Amino acid sequence: MSKLAKFDIRFLFLLGLMFFLPSVEVPKNLFALLFVFSWVIHCIKNKYWGGKWLVIDSIFLLWILIDILVSINAIITHQLSGDNYRDIIRFVLIAWVLSRTYFSKERLTEASIIALIGTIIALIYGYISGQGELKELHSVGHLNHTAIFLVLAYSISLSLLLFNLKNLKKFQKVTLVVITILLLLSIIDTDSRAAFGLLVIISLIDFFYFLVKKRSKSLSIIFLSVVTFIGILFIFNPPEALERIQAQESFLDDDERSRIRNFSYYAYKANPYLGVGFGNFSQITMDDVKPYIIADKGVFDINLYLESAHPHNVYYNYLTSGGILIFSIFLFFWFYVIWIIFKLNKREENYWIVVSSIGVVMVNLLIGLVNTTLHHEHAILSMFVLGLLISQYRMSELRKNLID
Repeated sequence: MSKLAKFDIRFLFLLGLMFFLPSVEVPKNLFALLFVFSWVIHCIKNKYWGGKWLVIDSIFLLWILIDILVSINAIITHQLSGDNYRDIIRFVLIAWVLSRTYFSKERLTEASIIALIGTIIALIYGYISGQGELKELHSVGHLNHTAIFLVLAYSISLSLLLFNLKNLKKFQKVTLVVITILLLLSIIDTDSRAAFGLLVIISLIDFFYFLVKKRSKSLSIIFLSVVTFIGILFIFNPPEALERIQAQESFLDDDERSRIRNFSYYAYKANPYLGVGFGNFSQITMDDVKPYIIADKGVFDINLYLESAHPHNVYYNYLTSGGILIFSIFLFFWFYVIWIIFKLNKREENYWIVVSSIGVVMVNLLIGLVNTTLHHEHAILSMFVLGLLISQYRMSELRKNLID
């Protein structure tokens, strides 16, 4: 690790947060709090808060304020729990603080590798506790959510390996090669269709970008040979996730989740502005949505709708939990992130952050069509990457202003 890192308490707290993220709840929450608190103290001491106010700062602030309003509304209007506001505040604050923190490229690499090592340790423990079968990462939970977390980690690892190779020390290169392979194999082992699909897409995009950057015919031939070999392997011995994908007519072909989405739409129609509060979807009953279905369709067919613990869709999760207000902030955030990616796409320094952010966007927005992404541990891992991306954008704007 960098010799200077030990003198930056913010960095140490960030390392603790990322290391314990997928494994132990109490240290993770403690380090998250200490990271934000130490940043505030540092800013007060240095009388510098990380640069001028940008559009993204308004998005972060509104996200937090509306989240609090949604929770108050859940308590007063619906007599439901308002406790789940903490999750959004936590991951938004982490992204906001990171976006206004300027660590060196060495520290960014070190923090990312620590996060990946923590993931591998949690993964090993998961296999041991499951007696050779991966059931979940301890703090992440359900296997589908574990698969989402692993794909996010894989995106970080592969991006670092391909686009930051020249800046890595020898032991870091070896570590990332091993981690990338282990993550790839474990994602396939989860049998998650969405995770497997994103694994393939992220791999192809990353290697395509890599070949475009290198412009090497020999590397292109090697890449095509490897893809062909893997394709042949999958033809003769397809993973279970691939077989399940091939059995589907479309990406969204799932009768149970289709019925849950139908139910979710009318749950949103019943509470369109502020929703019912995060974590309260399971409290919505068929009787709550039935009048809105009849008003819309004129008939109620119970076979088309299904109650559930959560919507299995990140878009409906925001619509039903927080209404159109917080859903709008959610959309503005992703539009802004994509805009930043395009703005930074030609920068060579820390390009791995840009490519990794592309993976984060795809995981959250595509897997989000069939599962609830951007919450708990995989929200923090996503915001870790996107916070770094926004920080890079702030620095690029600062340099531009200095030149002008």
